[in-house]
Amino acid sequence: MNDYLVDRETLGQFVDALIAQKYQNQPDANLETVREEAIQKLDDQISQAIFGSLSKEQLAEINKIFDQNEENPAVFQEFFQNANIDLQQIISRTVLAYKTDFLGGENA
Repeated sequence: MNDYLVDRETLGQFVDALIAQKYQNQPDANLETVREEAIQKLDDQISQAIFGSLSKEQLAEINKIFDQNEENPAVFQEFFQNANIDLQQIISRTVLAYKTDFLGGENA
């Protein structure tokens, strides 16, 4: 998501905690590919959940913002607030679902 909604560092910290839980006592060097793939997958799932909750009109509006190469987080915050989209709720649900999937269900 290019740090528009959830920055890569935050995703990395979350994924690192999951990897530590799932792959205990394994060297970090062996898990770098797993880490990068997990961060990308989580980011993709969050994006899909957020943008999947938008109407056709809202998608057109957010695409205009992206087309303008907007980087101001306040612009995105205002857009989602005006669209009545609860980003925190969507992100939380997505992260919890990802955690359950990554850890294999009962380990989450």
